[in-house]
Amino acid sequence: MITSIEKTSDYLTTEELRRISRYFHKEGNYRMSLLIDFGFRTLLRYSDLERIKWIDILNKEELLLNEKKTNKRRKIALGVVLRGIISNDYELYGKPDLNEEVFRYTLRHTNRLLQIGATSVGIRKKNISTHSLRKSGARFIWDLNNKSDESLIKLSMVLNHSSTSITRRYLGITKE
Repeated sequence: MITSIEKTSDYLTTEELRRISRYFHKEGNYRMSLLIDFGFRTLLRYSDLERIKWIDILNKEELLLNEKKTNKRRKIALGVVLRGIISNDYELYGKPDLNEEVFRYTLRHTNRLLQIGATSVGIRKKNISTHSLRKSGARFIWDLNNKSDESLIKLSMVLNHSSTSITRRYLGITKE
């Protein structure tokens, strides 16, 4: 009997994310650096990230989109730090056409690049993918809010989970 082993993405610490982001920035791959910051700060799935164009985020305070998986309309605040990163990376990338997608890699290629970046900065024992960015951002918010039930409820709503028990499992906090 063949059984499938479910591989789930691991979350990364903010320091691990910072190291991977710096690695790509130093390599001149500003889009991957921006993807890490953007995915972590917005909690979006890659299916939504890959549809974002420069015109949607450059010099904007919020991003409006319909989530691909849930078809729910979302308004996402783009904080001051993220807006600065977007503006800086847009300049570094040579001011591409505003109607161009920001993150132009396939999901498979993006996941491979994330794994290469992680290995290059010494992160070897984690299963890393684009979903790690979403999980890491959610885990950061939960930690930042003293692991409160209130923050868990809010995260459950933002992540579009049907219950906080799903959010607990998603964040890897079922035992905590």
